[in-house]
Amino acid sequence: MRRPAALAAVALTLTLGLALGGCNLVGSSAQPKPTNTAASALGSLVPSYPTTLTAAIAKKNTVRAADAIQGLIANTEIVHVDDQSKLVAATTSTGSFYGVERAITTTTGFDVIPQAQAMEKLLVQAGWVSRNSTSSTAGYSVALTVATAAGASVLLLQADEAPGSPPAILIELESPDLPGK
Repeated sequence: MRRPAALAAVALTLTLGLALGGCNLVGSSAQPKPTNTAASALGSLVPSYPTTLTAAIAKKNTVRAADAIQGLIANTEIVHVDDQSKLVAATTSTGSFYGVERAITTTTGFDVIPQAQAMEKLLVQAGWVSRNSTSSTAGYSVALTVATAAGASVLLLQADEAPGSPPAILIELESPDLPGK
């Protein structure tokens, strides 16, 4: 049986042919440009607002960022999402802003505290600044902020594993204040 010798001859021929003739992939470059996939993937977790903020832009960009943040939770673990998004009217001490509040109920047994802590780590990598966090055996809470061209955006992320209730994660995201009228 001479198959091993034949295979070795074929391999040698291919190696020599590639070495002498060169091998280029279609569209390849000897100087490839580096990409930062992590930064581009994480970018959707940070809302972007122009200097001149309108209610429509605040709504669109706040909802987009909240969707990306919620996307950090596996769909297979989500049972129900209670979304209370709305334009919040100005008060005597604050301006109006667009707010997204989502209570996300998860499957029984899903450990939401480590999930929220992992989400916080990704949010910080994306550019959010962790301001304050609290933790217990039944819950976890963290407040984060990010500076935008229109001002600061605030995010509150909470995990609730209180006995007797289904595990849940709460996302509260606020746009910067809208300009006064």
